[in-house]
Amino acid sequence: MANAKFSEENLIQKPAIKILKERLGWRTTHAYDDEWKDGKSIFGRESEQQVVLLNDLKEALEKINPDVPAEAIKNTIKYLKDRRTYGTSAIAENKHRYEQDLLIGYKTQAPDPKTKKIKDYTVKIIDFKEVGNNLFHAVDELWVKSAITSERRRPDLICFVNGLPLVFFEFKGVNIDVNRAFKGNLSDYKDKIPQLFDFNAITILSNGEEAKYGTFTSPLEFYGQWKRNDEDDPEPPENTSQLKRLLYGILDKTRLLDLVENFITFEGEGDKTVKIIAKNHQYLGVNRVIERLVSQDPKDVAERKAGRLGVYWHTQGSGKSFSMLFFTEKVLRKISANYRFVIITDRIELDDQISKLYSDCGKAEKVNDQAVSGEQLRKKLTHSNDKYIFTTVHKFNQLVTEPYSIADNIIVISDEAHRSQYGDLARNMRAALPNAKYLGFTGTPLMDSPEDQKTKEWFGDYVSIYDFKRAILDGATVPLIYENHGAQLSIANPDELNDRIQKVIDAAKKKGKSEADIERLIRQASADYNILTSPKRLKIIAQDVVDHYKARWLLGTDQSPCNKGMLICLDRNTCLKMYELISEKWQEAIKKQREELAEEEIIHCHDPDILDEKRKHLAWMQETQFAVVVSSEQSEIEEVAKFNDHNGKPLDILKHREIMQKRKLDEEFKDSHHPLRFVIVCAMWLTGFDVKSLSTLYIDKPMQNHTLMQAIARANRVAPGKKQGTIIDYNGMLQSLRRALAVFSTGKNSAGKAEKIEADPLHDKAELLTEFGVYLKNLIKYAESKKVPYDALKNASDEERLELLLQSKDALSVTKQTKATFIAMFNDLDLRKENLLPCDELSMYQADLSTLKALYRRLSKREDGSDITFELRQIQNYVNHHLDAKDKDGKDAEYDLSAIDFHRLKVEFEKLKHKKNVLMELQERIEKAIARLTAINGDRAKFYEDYQKIITTINEDISDVTIQKVFEELMKVYEDLTEEETRYVREELDNDLELALFDKLKKPNLSEKEEKAVKKIAQELLIKIQFALSQGVNWINQESNKAKLMEVLNSEIILTENLSWETFNYNDRKEKADSIFDYVLTHTDLIMNRQMYS
Repeated sequence: MANAKFSEENLIQKPAIKILKERLGWRTTHAYDDEWKDGKSIFGRESEQQVVLLNDLKEALEKINPDVPAEAIKNTIKYLKDRRTYGTSAIAENKHRYEQDLLIGYKTQAPDPKTKKIKDYTVKIIDFKEVGNNLFHAVDELWVKSAITSERRRPDLICFVNGLPLVFFEFKGVNIDVNRAFKGNLSDYKDKIPQLFDFNAITILSNGEEAKYGTFTSPLEFYGQWKRNDEDDPEPPENTSQLKRLLYGILDKTRLLDLVENFITFEGEGDKTVKIIAKNHQYLGVNRVIERLVSQDPKDVAERKAGRLGVYWHTQGSGKSFSMLFFTEKVLRKISANYRFVIITDRIELDDQISKLYSDCGKAEKVNDQAVSGEQLRKKLTHSNDKYIFTTVHKFNQLVTEPYSIADNIIVISDEAHRSQYGDLARNMRAALPNAKYLGFTGTPLMDSPEDQKTKEWFGDYVSIYDFKRAILDGATVPLIYENHGAQLSIANPDELNDRIQKVIDAAKKKGKSEADIERLIRQASADYNILTSPKRLKIIAQDVVDHYKARWLLGTDQSPCNKGMLICLDRNTCLKMYELISEKWQEAIKKQREELAEEEIIHCHDPDILDEKRKHLAWMQETQFAVVVSSEQSEIEEVAKFNDHNGKPLDILKHREIMQKRKLDEEFKDSHHPLRFVIVCAMWLTGFDVKSLSTLYIDKPMQNHTLMQAIARANRVAPGKKQGTIIDYNGMLQSLRRALAVFSTGKNSAGKAEKIEADPLHDKAELLTEFGVYLKNLIKYAESKKVPYDALKNASDEERLELLLQSKDALSVTKQTKATFIAMFNDLDLRKENLLPCDELSMYQADLSTLKALYRRLSKREDGSDITFELRQIQNYVNHHLDAKDKDGKDAEYDLSAIDFHRLKVEFEKLKHKKNVLMELQERIEKAIARLTAINGDRAKFYEDYQKIITTINEDISDVTIQKVFEELMKVYEDLTEEETRYVREELDNDLELALFDKLKKPNLSEKEEKAVKKIAQELLIKIQFALSQGVNWINQESNKAKLMEVLNSEIILTENLSWETFNYNDRKEKADSIFDYVLTHTDLIMNRQMYS
């Protein structure tokens, strides 16, 4: 009997039932041998084939529908108790039961008890508004008989709501992998007793330690944990019961009904339909937006009136599109069916993708609900009642003189909210829909930049954050593994290379090339492009891609292969070159594989297993297709043909363009079984393109910040059998990746709390507007000082304007420095304008801004010039001739990006922000612009020096020593930092100075409420101390300054009512004020310097 104490039933099943009964208020029944008494079921079932508890159903229906006659209730029970077939599959049955019965109710007819006339009734089956009207019943060990074979099965636990089996549990012993519950028992139940899943909403699998939930159609990889009931909850401790958290989460009555009603959808048609339930983070995130939408808090009301619903930041690959769908549908169902949604993206392919999702889930009509032109968008907004309108931000390209709609029931959802949502198009959008509410969805917010402030002004604060780190820990995305495979480079005979390039430039001058052409030639000759696209380097990369990718053929499973690959190249021409190189080397690899197989057939002729594996590998290689995916451009065939591939043949884009036009490459690549397994891209498909079977990303293109994070996220999608995504870096992007991870990996502090976008305390809009006016006048004065007839140009008629514009251009082009200064000053002014938006007061400057912008465009316009392709090809050939490229020595190390201590990384970059002022002064920007624009001249250039700097940087970035050092730093555990460097984060304070004040103010054994009050005082006190310090000089020696400081401490500590007098008496307060007074005097420089960078 000793072992019985540790059985599945005693360790897992019984404690779970106890929680349901005692903590969550469920009725519970053990049914194993207690259900049938004298041939009758205590649940009212008529046979074991039935899965509805008829007694519960009758009791609940009568309570929920008090005004519905008994006959209508009887009709409903009769309808629900037996299985009805509404399609050829279990999913069709389940979908009908959910969408028609559970959500709407059963429509029936019955005589009116008073008039006896036949009336129509809709019988509610679940009361989603009043949770207490429903009956929650957990039944364990219920026998269910197959309607096909008469076999019996006994599920561990079923949770019924109003007699309907909504939640299925399968338990396993603590020593058994929970996955066996899925592959064994659940599959068997679906096969033998499919009627049990007619009403099923959630299936739960657990061995006590692990617990996962999904739907009865979910692949195992899409089952997820329920980790938290509030987004701000920290990561749960390891070695704690996942089952207990899941029970308190999902089986809470209110939360369960919310999940069932609002967080389930069906995607697809026919037998390919799948049932989808929200993940934990989606449920919490969507409900936060709902709360913001209905909140009566004065701050939230003010934000809504300003049109701001917030920013929903969930990392790429975590299901933002479904979150969007759950949100919009819940708004229509629970708040008001009068709401309308305009869903905005910044690219056509994203527009197609999100509209297709809504269409596939039966929520919108893809064709009818998309606005394909600006005019159609206007008509839809003004003359239709469509609930959903999908469009791109570029459709708002018309100046809006009158609003399309002044309704306040429109919610505009911006997918991937970033800078395209801040410019003229966005202003037109807001002018068209002035009373709409704006919600930004993003996986990579433009943080750590001026856009951070703009994000807050356009959309509001972060309403929900689900970051890179948390998504991996939750299993919402797979871990990403980083490897560096770059080639080592060097230059032979540098002086000879320099002479050859100079001769090309001299020859171009003799041909009569203009000064602008020569400048263009020198600029392009000095760039890193010639190094990065050298055929020698590209050959090494192509060989490495082939060697690496051919070994990844077994990734995933037979049912769901995950062996798709993507190479990101520098540009279109490089994509075409790499296609030819990879195709050639792939065929060489096939030939070699075939030859090796022939030898193996002789050696292993008696071992068919070895031979079978090699034959399958060869067949896979022979089937594998490659494709180039690049955007179309005018005259691309002629332009591309000016450059050669590695064999000296002109590049040919026509054959690729025909494939792109004739085939649906996106669908083929998303299909895990399709032989199109490898694509070569440079810009397309890098964002918003979801391919779950993509496991390997090869990167040979410099990228930074959100662009880099969006790119690497192509490989982090969850798929059956997919353990991880792999990033192969040829470009030495580690430092860029490090910075991007610091910014985008975590939006939480170490306590798990969301970090809000706080308004910049120095960002006073009235002051900035005044400053803007000053800079505008300065720019006008500068133009006039260079003989620009500014007033005449500003007020010119249509006939006069062009002539005056050309005259003004000539005046500002007298010297390169004059031109560069105007351009730099205008760019500065434009940046200041962007930082002011949204700002109605800017309209007073509109005439000046239009005039200055016209001048800027005329000055910045690039003349077409003559064709310098011949010279560029000569230079590239010389560079390739003198460049030496070789493979890195040794085995490439793997680094798990999810193992990085992101909080440590964030603290590190926060420190860097304090060490330097990231905002350059205007004069510095002008000087840099002048230096850049005037550096190119006709004198002899040191091209070798430029190339050597480029090569040194590349070699350092791909150095194994550098990479190992960087990753060792990144992998250091959080505790490796000193206690004081990180404790302020855990205490939810903003910096170490606040922490120091908090330490001096706090007392032992404070309550949570008292501790929060002390923290708030510490934060406010620091601001007031910094202000006081800024008002005086020679602080330590001036008694008047000390008196001012003591006044602050007297007001904020000794006399404050924000501290309890019972806990902090007068002596306590006086002692703490004195302690802080001494601290400030000894740390004056630190406090004042920190103020400069805050």
